[in-house]
Amino acid sequence: MHESLVQWTLLNNLDFLSKNLNFKIASKKAQEFSTDFGRVDFILEGYQHNQLLVELETILNEKNKLDYCFNQILNYRNIRFVDETEYCILYASETNIRVKLIIDSFARDNDILVRSYSLNKVKSLYSSTIEKLSLSFGLALPKPANYTICYLRWLNKILKPYYDLDKDILTKEQLASYFNSANSTNFRCYLKLALDFEVIFKKDEIFLLTNYGKEYIDNFNLDIEHTTNLSANDLTNGQKKVLLKVLTNSNWTPHKVNIYWFLRFIEVTGGEWLPNVKEFDKSKLEIANGLFGVNYKNRTMYEFLNFACNWCIELGLVDKVKTGSKYDRIYLTPFGIEVNNIFSMDLQIKKSRMNLNFKYME
Repeated sequence: MHESLVQWTLLNNLDFLSKNLNFKIASKKAQEFSTDFGRVDFILEGYQHNQLLVELETILNEKNKLDYCFNQILNYRNIRFVDETEYCILYASETNIRVKLIIDSFARDNDILVRSYSLNKVKSLYSSTIEKLSLSFGLALPKPANYTICYLRWLNKILKPYYDLDKDILTKEQLASYFNSANSTNFRCYLKLALDFEVIFKKDEIFLLTNYGKEYIDNFNLDIEHTTNLSANDLTNGQKKVLLKVLTNSNWTPHKVNIYWFLRFIEVTGGEWLPNVKEFDKSKLEIANGLFGVNYKNRTMYEFLNFACNWCIELGLVDKVKTGSKYDRIYLTPFGIEVNNIFSMDLQIKKSRMNLNFKYME
């Protein structure tokens, strides 16, 4: 199990971590904290405002890993944010007994705390944590699915024929008038987006404009007739309102499910990393795959996360901060928090309705 997964699991189970460290944790103060003396894995604060700087390791049977661990923790000794600060090596108890003796000797000589955890227990805890996160918000939704749609504003392209022809009903060929073919992959992706956001619906072999669709078209940009790239026109505020009404109307179509999962991803990761390169750390890929219950490769996960992020940015649900590294930071806006709460309540109500207990009628 990779160290990053161990760290994520421990920091999402502070009671378990507190027992293993023999340290009463009031809060996590920092994680992957960069300093002039190296990057601290995490910093914990106790109830007396005392702090513990932790160097986390898995199995330390290799000499180079052991030497690195010792050098790191000695460098940490130069870092102090409060007077009462201690420094700790936390490693897997599956480490060889001979190495444990070396660690204990080093700790005594340098006034370092040493604590251990069971890697097997953490593996089990990781699985239960993922399951708990999925169930804690009510009804379990389908897994997310990656699409080639980058932006919600691309709805402008597929809805423009209704505006051009001033009709509420179109054939498939009419609907595809701005595409190379009604059978092209590109058109099918746009069509899926339009159906999922309920701006059109299919009846037999024709496509009808919904009330949502009519309201969306009524809020086209004023220059929609003159633009040379329909997909590039940003959403107007009126169009955003339409899509947000659809998003929160309790009908869980695939694109809406993707947005739900992306908001959960922000909760689970704290918004601390969004890959902006296609090849990113395997450990972070494992965290995302574990949360979503999928087995995506790096590129597919990169596309899914970034496309979903684009949708949320368009709707004002999240903000993104570019860091200059291969990971950006993302934050739920106050509006995003409100929408996320609506999702949670809706799923909980659905679950309660499904599990309604009729025993009181017996």
